[in-house]
Amino acid sequence: MKILKFITILLLLIGCSENNNRTTEFDKILGKENSQTLDLLLSEFENDFLKRQYPELEKNKAYKKFVSEISLGETSHFVKISKKHKDLLTKNTLYHEIYCVMDSTWIEKNPWNDKTLLVKGRTKCLKLDGTYENGSMEMPFDEREISKDSIKKKYMTFVETNYTGKYLKALNSISGESDFLKSFVKDRNDFGIIPGEFIAKRMLTHNVDFDDYYIQRIIALELSY
Repeated sequence: MKILKFITILLLLIGCSENNNRTTEFDKILGKENSQTLDLLLSEFENDFLKRQYPELEKNKAYKKFVSEISLGETSHFVKISKKHKDLLTKNTLYHEIYCVMDSTWIEKNPWNDKTLLVKGRTKCLKLDGTYENGSMEMPFDEREISKDSIKKKYMTFVETNYTGKYLKALNSISGESDFLKSFVKDRNDFGIIPGEFIAKRMLTHNVDFDDYYIQRIIALELSY
């Protein structure tokens, strides 16, 4: 009996050790500052939003409830997620590891359609070496529907996936942890930003563990902003 208890405890310790090593690998790729930002973001999401939105539910059930509602296309939650939560993400380097952001915008004539104009923007993508790479985006618009100033301001909030950032690299390091992560990370690499409704449905289909370290962080980053 004592031997059985010893083996059980040993297996638990080995399991915890392996989990810590996996966590360390993910966080090490992100970097200390980004990992700390993500921890703060997760804490804010859980303690400010989830507890307030679902006060009667345990944490893992609150996560599942939130994901279930997102899977049905319910987006009213986003106005309830605190400004502090959003600022924690958008005002830190972690945001640039996830997205290429707009640096400037301007208006030009549309050479293919004289009834519309083009709003153009210069993007900047943070690379692994800490420098930025410039890119561009453009989109036609009708000035009768939205003013030049309004579209320029709105376009400044547009983002693209940062394929050279640490976040995607960190995700790749854990893609083998589960069937959900394998499919999610593959699509994240292939298609970039994935609609939250699609991610939520896939989480439910794969019956993910809402106590899982990585699942919680993906929800806080991919579904709450």
